[in-house]
Amino acid sequence: MVSKRYMASDINIKKPSKAPALTVRGPRRRLRALGLSALARAIFLSNMVGLLILLIGALTLNEVRAGLIQTKLQSLYSQSELITSVLANEATGTGPIPTLNVQDARQVLRLVDWPDGTRVQLYDYEGILIADSAALGTGVEDLPMNPPQIAQNLSMMERIESGAQSLVRAIPSVKRRRALLKRDLNEDIRSALLGEPVAGERYDEGELIAVVNYPVKRVQAVVGVLTMETRDLQAIVDAERASLAPIALLALITALLSSLALTLFIALPVRRLARAAQIVTRSSDNRGAIPDLSGRQDEIGDLSITLREMTDGLYNRINDIANFAADVAHEIKNPLTSLRSATETLSSAKTKAQRDKMVSIIQSDVMRMDRLITDIAKASRMDAELARESDGPVEIEKMLENMAQLYDQTAQSDRPTVRYLSADNAAGEPIIISGVAEALGQVVRNLIDNALTFSPPGGHVRLRVRRGAGEHAEMAVITVDDDGPGIPPDNLDNIFERFYTQRAKGQAFGAHSGLGLAICRQIVRAHRGEIYAENRGHEGAVSGAKFTVLLPLYRE
Repeated sequence: MVSKRYMASDINIKKPSKAPALTVRGPRRRLRALGLSALARAIFLSNMVGLLILLIGALTLNEVRAGLIQTKLQSLYSQSELITSVLANEATGTGPIPTLNVQDARQVLRLVDWPDGTRVQLYDYEGILIADSAALGTGVEDLPMNPPQIAQNLSMMERIESGAQSLVRAIPSVKRRRALLKRDLNEDIRSALLGEPVAGERYDEGELIAVVNYPVKRVQAVVGVLTMETRDLQAIVDAERASLAPIALLALITALLSSLALTLFIALPVRRLARAAQIVTRSSDNRGAIPDLSGRQDEIGDLSITLREMTDGLYNRINDIANFAADVAHEIKNPLTSLRSATETLSSAKTKAQRDKMVSIIQSDVMRMDRLITDIAKASRMDAELARESDGPVEIEKMLENMAQLYDQTAQSDRPTVRYLSADNAAGEPIIISGVAEALGQVVRNLIDNALTFSPPGGHVRLRVRRGAGEHAEMAVITVDDDGPGIPPDNLDNIFERFYTQRAKGQAFGAHSGLGLAICRQIVRAHRGEIYAENRGHEGAVSGAKFTVLLPLYRE
């Protein structure tokens, strides 16, 4: 008889090999059309995919499950080693040939306090079941390994979890793993009867269990096999999953609300802007269709502002082109009319003086048309170049100095001189502006040529540049002034209009096309600057004209 009661406990022994980890991938789902924009679908899909991966990872609980199985196997291994040692001492007799005594073995098993969820079975050397912990206290010698499960009414959350588990089990890699670990009790017992323990996780009728088959030995003779298993693994994993259910539900609600908010505040406004842009392209009457979202104070608000400005700029450009074409037609028609009249008169001229006069008029008109066409081509080319070129740093002081030297070297004896007057630069740093060097050079040349036209012989044209102050602190201020008669006060703005001409005293009609200052304004505005004209003098006495150009400083 056994005189003391044994407690199953953990003992530090060798550990069975760790089970390989599962790799689970979420099932592929086909997203049905929701009638939303592509951006909205992308928002929902990105949020849902991330949430789906999180949920599948929470459902599989690979790390928790693997650690739980390892702990259970260690515990079962330790208990099996202890119980088989007691069985070897108390239930194998005292004779020279060890045999397993059934009654003594059952008595030993009765005295052990087994943990809940653990089942123990004892097999003799021939693999016949001789004791079962589930039957020892009932008077029944044998019970089936898998007692019938009682059907339960599942809650909604349990049904969702069950469905998710079914999806996970349908994954091919999971199927293969479950088939590989399917329990074969007879094979495990035969292997243990050879003298080495057999332990690991198994799937028995679809249920996950941890099982240890430990040989009962006296000295080196194997007299039986003790099988210990626990079936509470799934219940523990299910409890872990259930604890994650509220968090998963909260994550799902958060993902849906986040997707909805992103759709309402990003996708739909972008869609409104796209539809408005389509409407605007159909007719200039709809140029105000683009909504003003500047109140959002974000990138979409900036986009709406940019689209509105771009639309206004495009339609202004279209209107300018239409007006420009009309002005060109009008300006060309004048010399053509003069040419026609002169040629008709030439054929009927009777004297050489009359013919010479008509020829002179024809030559003048031809030169006028040539100059006009050249300036028109220059204005059109400049517009295209400004749209194509990108801004860069321009050292404006060096440009003005070189421009003054060029005019001075090519000046005739009776022509006004061009001087660059360097300003006091307290900072000692060069003044660098942002722009296209060729276009800005065209502005300076046009202003100098205009000043030379109105300056008297022996007069001066002065170039200056300085840094702006006050509201123009981020600008460079360029001035070009002359010693001419000045500009009529009523024409200070009109001189920048296309084909506007003001003849200098004694100058022939048609000597200018009226496009020089218009080109200057076009280039300066394209550089986000300003240009204006004024008269210089003192106490009402006009001593010349002064043109001022404001251009933004270069910032890296």
